[in-house]
Amino acid sequence: MSAVSPIRFEFCTRSDVGRVRKRNEDSLAVEERRAWAVLADGMGGYRGGDVASRMAVEVTLRRLDRDLVAPHDGVVGHVAAVLEAAVHDANADIRAEAGRDPDLSGMGSTLVVAAFLADRVVTAHVGDSRMYRLRGGVLEQLTRDHTMLQELVDAGILAPEDVAHSQFRGLLTRGLGVAPRVQPEPGTHSVRPGDVFLLCSDGLTDMLDDAAIAAVLQPSASPATRLEEAADRLVALANAQGGRDNISVILVRMAA
Repeated sequence: MSAVSPIRFEFCTRSDVGRVRKRNEDSLAVEERRAWAVLADGMGGYRGGDVASRMAVEVTLRRLDRDLVAPHDGVVGHVAAVLEAAVHDANADIRAEAGRDPDLSGMGSTLVVAAFLADRVVTAHVGDSRMYRLRGGVLEQLTRDHTMLQELVDAGILAPEDVAHSQFRGLLTRGLGVAPRVQPEPGTHSVRPGDVFLLCSDGLTDMLDDAAIAAVLQPSASPATRLEEAADRLVALANAQGGRDNISVILVRMAA
């Protein structure tokens, strides 16, 4: 029997097609009783992006549901291994489906998955879908983009202030379905009461900078901002800035 998270987390999800794209190629899901969150973005310009992202989410949840069972699903090392295995499963299944159906040839997806424990969140990601944490009014990006742009910034070739105008925006260096093997990047981060976490596709972060996102997520003086209101506001602002891509967000708050 699957274990249920003893810690209370609040979840909220939103996904919007945006103002330019004709279909939504993002997929997301949460398992509130288990405190899991998964988000995937079908890779732009590839046929079957919506199929790939949906498969990424479904396959990931299937592996978590199978392998994160009592009494081990509170052990960080075990959770991290299951998340990594889920990413490999998703990559293999997407490639297999693309091989069976010529119409889906070349499809791919990003993926970010988070499993919340008592005082930690364990993550795995591939691509440029991100996860943030707001704590004490400070927004911190917990994932690192797997993009050509990020590699140029890390190497000192491109200045951070030039990122917004770079021709390398959107060029992924890792993605599901691209190669026989994929290298997920793991992460383990602390969780405290009142923390707010954001998982999102690049349809949000390409339209809004971190300061704008942080302003929306800041708790109001009294009472604390409702997650639903914050999620709606993030989508509305991204659309107001052009909505050039699908916009998907998952907000998670640990109850104080």
